[in-house]
Amino acid sequence: MSSYRVRDSAKSYLERKLKLKVNMEKTEARRAVGSTFLGFTFRTYGERGKLGRTVPHEKKLKKLEDRIRLVTKRNRGVSIWTVIGELNSILRGWVGYFARSAIKEYLKGLMEWIRRRIRQYLWKQWKSGNNRKHRIRQLGAEEWKLKKWTLASRSYWKMAKSMNYLISNESLHEHYRLVDILGYYKKLHTVRMEQDGIVLDFRYNSLFG
Repeated sequence: MSSYRVRDSAKSYLERKLKLKVNMEKTEARRAVGSTFLGFTFRTYGERGKLGRTVPHEKKLKKLEDRIRLVTKRNRGVSIWTVIGELNSILRGWVGYFARSAIKEYLKGLMEWIRRRIRQYLWKQWKSGNNRKHRIRQLGAEEWKLKKWTLASRSYWKMAKSMNYLISNESLHEHYRLVDILGYYKKLHTVRMEQDGIVLDFRYNSLFG
């Protein structure tokens, strides 16, 4: 097949002329759809004059989620501001790299999971029922909501879900400064796709215009 001939020719040139070692375990000769390059997996071909669709490789998703678990581990013993500062840095960097990908739905689910982990961290950090009520009141929760829920449970993950009614998403983003990663992605994605579209139009017109 021609793709294999091109691969072998490129390998020969790199190793013979440039004295570089090619790692054949990471070198593919295959159709673009389904292949991976620099952490991106190609899902569709681009139609004539249009861009194709990519997503992050599964290993990159798992690596991100593992880092989030580590940062938000509830017994870390650091302040919530430290946790969110580290989270924001990780999320901005990751989304900045993968902004070209189609990850809107993934990010929606990811943010729900992150917010629940932050609520769990707060629940553990606040320790006592009285302190929890005090902290939640400071965030503007209505009194009837406080009376509805029992605030002494030691099931942190379970209570983190219940706290969705007591600590709003807005409080996490505005008071605790958790980055709105979905909004951040939408802005970057629009800019990157426009830039890539301009480059694609230029190349297409240069070849066929």
